[in-house]
Amino acid sequence: MPQREPLSGVDNAWRRLGETNNLMTITGMLMFEETVTYEEVCDRLEERLLRFERFKMRVGGQKRRLLPPYWELVEDFDIENHVYDLSLPEPDDKAAFQRFIGTLMSRPLDERRPVWEAFLLEDAGPDDGNAVAFRIDHSIGDGFALMHVMLGLVDNPGELEFPIGGIHPPDWSDLDDGADVAEDAVANGGPAASAPEAAEADEAVTDNPKETASTGVSDADVEGETADDGGGLDELREKHQPSDVWDSISLAGKGLKAGYDLLTLSEEADTSLVGELGPTKRAAWTKRVDLEEVKTVGNAHDATVNEVLLATTAGAIRRVLDGRGEDTSSLELHCTMPVNLKPMDERPESLGNYFGITFVPLPVGTEDLGERIDMVNEQVDLQTAGIEAYLMYQLLRVGGRVPETLQRAIQRHFHDRATGIVTNVPGPLNKATFAGKEVSDLIFWVPQGNDQGLGISIISYGGTVRVGVASDANLLPDPTEMTDAFEAEIDDLVAQANE
Repeated sequence: MPQREPLSGVDNAWRRLGETNNLMTITGMLMFEETVTYEEVCDRLEERLLRFERFKMRVGGQKRRLLPPYWELVEDFDIENHVYDLSLPEPDDKAAFQRFIGTLMSRPLDERRPVWEAFLLEDAGPDDGNAVAFRIDHSIGDGFALMHVMLGLVDNPGELEFPIGGIHPPDWSDLDDGADVAEDAVANGGPAASAPEAAEADEAVTDNPKETASTGVSDADVEGETADDGGGLDELREKHQPSDVWDSISLAGKGLKAGYDLLTLSEEADTSLVGELGPTKRAAWTKRVDLEEVKTVGNAHDATVNEVLLATTAGAIRRVLDGRGEDTSSLELHCTMPVNLKPMDERPESLGNYFGITFVPLPVGTEDLGERIDMVNEQVDLQTAGIEAYLMYQLLRVGGRVPETLQRAIQRHFHDRATGIVTNVPGPLNKATFAGKEVSDLIFWVPQGNDQGLGISIISYGGTVRVGVASDANLLPDPTEMTDAFEAEIDDLVAQANE
């Protein structure tokens, strides 16, 4: 009988959240300066990707009412059944490239097979290069896990340099002796934040956010789910004790307030970016911007990179709504933001989902970029964000273990509470190679989740930052409308950096 392993509560919750009109799939892409062959891609995936056994497993037992579904090892697994060699339709320009990525996002994965796939896209890269697009179902792992896996596919993972809080690749130093995967990376990618102690005592994770200038956020680590019982988050790992009883009281108060705020979230303001979703998704990405210029602007406002990019996001949304003739004066919208709760070096080889969601205000109605940065700096409390993320993680953990109708009821409470999701992942500072070819770009797109039709994915790579936009065609049929707005905001940012 094939090997079986129950889905954890959180992984099952994300699997259930996928719907025809909003699939829970994560998309990532490597672009190359020179052509990479189909055989080279298959060989590399066979050698490294399949070391994570989850990529050889399919989901079984979906129709069981009282027991969770399970991961089931596929016998006679063939890597070529999951890797496709395609050419873009003519003209094979950036517009065709973006349309194709949107088509992939609209295409559900088949749960009768391992829920991932890869596409070698000929003539899709710069000059003589091409690209490989990866898609994985959210039940396999979160976006931090996908970036961790993708970076582990390159030739020189051990030579890559990372900012504090960056997503690191697995350690493949044992490739020659055929040992098991050793995950030695120190990773806390994306907007991580302080989080509450899950044990009985009220204790906090209280890193200084200003110390992590490359990511703009502090770390939050947790003890995670075990592969044996499919269990959930057991407790947050203590990093720093509160300095005195008043700190403990303050943290407890923040925890109560965060819980109350989640229960009483108001509905999102009515704009054209909120509405009924459809099955068709779109994708686009911006030009690159120098990471040092982002840091320069942040330093001028005593703000982190993440805060600068959130302010830029608010400005891009304002430009889109203004262009549609909508009133943005005094408008405040909200985005959801993933908070990584478990470093990659502490995650099991089964990957999984170890993040929560926090709701972040965006000062869309403020035109001046500097003012927006200051407002985000003042409004985003990292400790409160971490508490919210932890509570949302626990809701998902429970939701994946109760009947699906009850999970849907919990989910409905958070409908119409945000316009989209924004995530920021700090990648390597230097360039990587794959099969001897330079990886010119690294881009990813997150699923929008719940009822949101807009996904903003910010990633730094090789000293530059690029923004990926995923949108629902009913709400933003041409995502370049948003990327153009981002580029205008980036031009303002560069102008400030050079003043």
